[in-house]
Amino acid sequence: MKMNFIVKKSAVVQADTKCETLDEKRIVPKMMLRRRLTRAARIMVYLADACDFRDGAVVYGSAFGEMQATADIVGAIDAQEPISPTAFQNSVYNTAPSYFSLLHKNKNEILTVSNGNETSRNVLQTGALQALTTQNEVLLVCCEALNIANIDEVNTCTDFLESGVALTLTPTDRSVTVTVSKCEHKGFAPALWAMLDVLSACKSHEDAVIAVEL
Repeated sequence: MKMNFIVKKSAVVQADTKCETLDEKRIVPKMMLRRRLTRAARIMVYLADACDFRDGAVVYGSAFGEMQATADIVGAIDAQEPISPTAFQNSVYNTAPSYFSLLHKNKNEILTVSNGNETSRNVLQTGALQALTTQNEVLLVCCEALNIANIDEVNTCTDFLESGVALTLTPTDRSVTVTVSKCEHKGFAPALWAMLDVLSACKSHEDAVIAVEL
């Protein structure tokens, strides 16, 4: 079954190693909170700001999760050292959207999705269902932050060690105005490709209407 949705806002960011223009000081003015943000959380709040989204349901996806926190925990276990409480706190997949909710005091539902290369496709489907359920605009975000020590020894999926894509979906009875086609987005992890397909299709269309397979 397909349903139609308006893509009101969208944003993308990427860097070979580290995104340097995330405008954290403006977006997160409280230094104590800003210092706690993981790299994925910094990307997430930047993308949400670019989509002018602060309050509402969020669907977040990541194929690899919080890589630095996970590496820190595994390193501590290997060295037989105590695990950092901060690393433990930041190791869960919903870390980034949780910091977003703390920043904006957003009390709406957060859903987190991880399914390898199908992650952003599943985020689209989950976000569409959430938009239908709430009958409101929903923020969809996919991030990968892989810039950790020795990542080049195992990385075969992406040129961009930090990347993220976001868009908002709102249910509508309007007819489809844009057809989304599957493409290969070189440089990006395949986990982001389905949402990048939507961005590519909608980039020159204001309030584009797309169909999402549920």
